[in-house]
Amino acid sequence: MPEKAVYSLTEQGEKEFEKLMMEIASKSINIYLDFNAVIVNLDSLPQESRKICLQDIENNVRQLKAYLKDNLSVKENAPDVPANGMAVLHQQLILAQAIET
Repeated sequence: MPEKAVYSLTEQGEKEFEKLMMEIASKSINIYLDFNAVIVNLDSLPQESRKICLQDIENNVRQLKAYLKDNLSVKENAPDVPANGMAVLHQQLILAQAIET
């Protein structure tokens, strides 16, 4: 079996990693791979940075949920909104609630 290579981040790489994590966590929530990467890698951040990241995520999830609830109430009885669009809005709300939990 071939020998495995083990890589580690340089100090500069660690700083860039933390910068990217903080940058993504402080943005409004979009359920894309970049956000999932933050969740998966939270344990790799220093404790204080992890705490800030989680606070940013919590605040952004609350904002997202409020926006989705408002959007749903506006569009729920609108005849021109397709069922697929409503299904996506409901899906987004359920996902935001799951992230919050």
